[in-house]
Amino acid sequence: MSRRTVAGAALGVALLLAGCGDGSGDGDGENSGANPPNDPAATFATVPDTVLDTTTQTASTDAGPVPTTTIPLEPAANVDLPTASPEELANGPSTTVATGPLPVPSVELVEVAEFDTPVELTTRPGDVRSFVVEQGGRVLAFDDLSTEVVLDITDRTAANGERGLLGAAFDPAADRAYVHYSNESGNTVVAEYAIDPVTAIFDVESRREVLTVEQPFGNHNGGELAFGPDGYLYLALGDGGSADDPERNSLALSSRLGKILRIDPQPTADAPFATPPDNPFVDVEGADPTIWSLGLRNPWKFSFDSLTGDLWIADVGQGDIEEINLAPAISGQGAGKGLSFGWSAFEGSERFNTDQDDAGHTGPVVEYRHDDGNCSVSGGAVYRGDVIEDLFGWYVYGDFCSGRIWGYDPTSEPGAPIVVDLAELANLTAIAVGGEGDLFAVSNTGTVSRFSPA
Repeated sequence: MSRRTVAGAALGVALLLAGCGDGSGDGDGENSGANPPNDPAATFATVPDTVLDTTTQTASTDAGPVPTTTIPLEPAANVDLPTASPEELANGPSTTVATGPLPVPSVELVEVAEFDTPVELTTRPGDVRSFVVEQGGRVLAFDDLSTEVVLDITDRTAANGERGLLGAAFDPAADRAYVHYSNESGNTVVAEYAIDPVTAIFDVESRREVLTVEQPFGNHNGGELAFGPDGYLYLALGDGGSADDPERNSLALSSRLGKILRIDPQPTADAPFATPPDNPFVDVEGADPTIWSLGLRNPWKFSFDSLTGDLWIADVGQGDIEEINLAPAISGQGAGKGLSFGWSAFEGSERFNTDQDDAGHTGPVVEYRHDDGNCSVSGGAVYRGDVIEDLFGWYVYGDFCSGRIWGYDPTSEPGAPIVVDLAELANLTAIAVGGEGDLFAVSNTGTVSRFSPA
């Protein structure tokens, strides 16, 4: 089947930190209080009743048994994969006509709205409003004049550590929407709802469960849910949690954990969703056919460049390094197809679990260490609006713990990234494009702020 092609702060932040410290100290020391300084997910709240590694800071070959179901990182011979090497794909020519370096932007943040433990901001095609996802279980539409609750599933999920309502996506071709949340067992659920074509209010009676993924631990649940330029639904999932990728999920093609998945969410005659036939591992024996990209630790946020189709992934690190991964599109399509981003063979550009193959991975275009209060990356989007002229083309991201927000110039020479300081916002959980092309920064303390010219 083919998919149509279409052009209370203490609780929320544990999600992002699930990468740097998992809220459990698997990173650079034990965390205390409700907002551990590591994964944005770990910062939302303390993860209860979860056994996490609080001592291991470096790579280990005995962090856990390697599952016998691990499939070699090798797509089928007849799969239409990009022909360039991972390094060429990561550092090759951009699909945008921009040349660099880009002018250095000057911006400021203007608070525009307040919410309860917001973790995400998304858009609905054709709607000038923006939509905020609250970890506790609500989705709200807002603009400069009003705020309206369009979905409330607080009876199905709860802000609990790195769990809760983590993402939402609106179908670009139908009056449907999808949400990504943790159920009462802590497992990942993607559910579909019909929505009102005018108000975008979700019809709770129409709920249909599309996908469920079992989570072995309480952290590293990923978060992002988005439709790509090809009209398919993409879902980011972490490696399953704990520390050091103990089950070696991220590079195992038999597991959906540590991956970005790609599905057609519409049901078939015998299944709740369809697998696109051009997914890279459809014909690999033993591989999960929904896998699109792999080798990720906790891809809390990803985004597609609205101009080029390039895929940007902010992957939360273990105890030392946060990273930004770039997968260029080919003619606006296919970004990230079949690529591995290296975890847990690597943390950033440094070798990590030495029992994992170090070949065939795409390294980050930007990485930063846990210095100066940094701990957990909160990505990120490329600005394509027309209000801040000098920000056009910059990829904007930040860190949950330090609150620092940076811009990366994608025209930078490979190995010499141009990164500039832009702003600061405490408990930063997301940076995303809103309904009218504006760029917003979301704080788990409750605020949403718009980027404006300084």
